[in-house]
Amino acid sequence: MEPARPVPRFTISEAVAYSWNACLRNAGSYLLVSLVVFAGNTVVVLLAAANNTAGFQLAFELFGALIDLLLLLGLIRASLDVVDGAVPRLGTVFRPDGYGPYLVASIFFLLGTYLGFILLIVPGLVFAVMFQFYGYVVAEHPDVSATAALRRSAEITRGARLRLIGLAVVLVCLNLAGATLCVVGLIVTYGISALALAYVYRVLSDRPVAMP
Repeated sequence: MEPARPVPRFTISEAVAYSWNACLRNAGSYLLVSLVVFAGNTVVVLLAAANNTAGFQLAFELFGALIDLLLLLGLIRASLDVVDGAVPRLGTVFRPDGYGPYLVASIFFLLGTYLGFILLIVPGLVFAVMFQFYGYVVAEHPDVSATAALRRSAEITRGARLRLIGLAVVLVCLNLAGATLCVVGLIVTYGISALALAYVYRVLSDRPVAMP
């Protein structure tokens, strides 16, 4: 039997501090990406809300969900660029590579999380934490299958899930604080959250991270 893999250590404070400093250092390029993603998500929501006809509203919601996923994958890709020491480019947001497996994995992830929350909340929280890095796996390996991306996320989070729950709580609070500062605050906290998860993903994958 192979010995158990030691879980790379990270702390919540390290992840947040790293993402804050990295966001400031790449404020021009990275926050532009965050702005575009946030603005795109907002426009899609407003367009869906503006259509009162049930058929059109459903069509806009489905179309909006597809666009949202593309933009979120772009933000994940940009956050990995920053963590790797590269300058993120706006075109990264619209690159379609890896979109297919990311879409399929997102459906599995949302269904599993939803069903888990129906079962007394805790299973949904554990499921979400266990599989949350599937998007980072796809962004790094666009040819990976959806199931392989989910399995890889479950593998690297083993032994670190309590800390990941704590990180999730901190990031939710951070985004709530950003919401009190209206749009500008959310753009910043949106980007910081993605960077914090990119940092943790690299640490759990035993990969180096660039200095912030």
